[in-house]
Amino acid sequence: MKKILAAVMLAIITGSLSAGTAGFAFLQVPVGARAVAMGGAFTAVPGDPMGLYWNPATLATLQEQVFTSTYTGYLMDMQAGFAGWVNPSGNDLVGVSVNYFYGGSFIRTSMMNPTGTGEEFSTNSVALGGTYVHKFGHSLSVGTTAKFVYSSIDSYSGNAFLVDVGAWYKPSLVSFGLVIRNAGIQTKAFYQENDPMPTTIAAGASAEFLDDKLLVAADISYPLQGDFDVSLGIEYSPLDMLSLRAGGNLHDKNAADNAGGTFFDALAFGGGTNWNRFTFDYAFKPFADLGSIHRISLGIAL
Repeated sequence: MKKILAAVMLAIITGSLSAGTAGFAFLQVPVGARAVAMGGAFTAVPGDPMGLYWNPATLATLQEQVFTSTYTGYLMDMQAGFAGWVNPSGNDLVGVSVNYFYGGSFIRTSMMNPTGTGEEFSTNSVALGGTYVHKFGHSLSVGTTAKFVYSSIDSYSGNAFLVDVGAWYKPSLVSFGLVIRNAGIQTKAFYQENDPMPTTIAAGASAEFLDDKLLVAADISYPLQGDFDVSLGIEYSPLDMLSLRAGGNLHDKNAADNAGGTFFDALAFGGGTNWNRFTFDYAFKPFADLGSIHRISLGIAL
């Protein structure tokens, strides 16, 4: 049963060869242990280099060069990772990033050999991005990321050019974010026709309380090839070197319900620490019948 569910998950993540399903859907796999532990409510959270993925405009509050990376171990031998670098200079910031997904290797089957032909095939996806952000004073910034995306499934492959465009605004206590992710065109089809792109429109808000020890964030998002989603996350830092996080979203709740899971399977948990110029974050995400997914992230201020 788990192998069947994993195969379905793979098809959703890596893309589709049929009409009506977004291609390059690996781009919708959430990035960063901190963001995932907060349920994906990260569109308006400033000062985190994972804004390269969530909303480039939120990078404007960074004051120094940062390298960030994250790794996710999925079921079987599926893996995902993200790495990026940002460099602020005055009112401008530039960055680069790479987002990859490896779907593992699979035994090829046919009508004549339903148990396997002895051959194997694999699936791989990668997105290379360049980011530019400009801030207007201390309370408003805009940013964009241009991406070249490539995916292959067995002998099929496709590529696309996509952009993210975001804005971040903090008039007082509350920060607001708005972003359009993965808008663009497919320049090479997987099969005969281009697939719809995994474009998502998201808006969010975040605020800090208790002398900045408590962060609360909320997002609403609408994938053009999916269902409306709501995310909520919290982060509490009882010590300067320790942060505890929890969050959830409607998408994960529906997935847990469909898989026969509990309310616990709709949530994510995690924590983080920092020392000197290093940050380390961890996220734990139960996935009902499929087991659990673990993410780790490492950041280094250069």
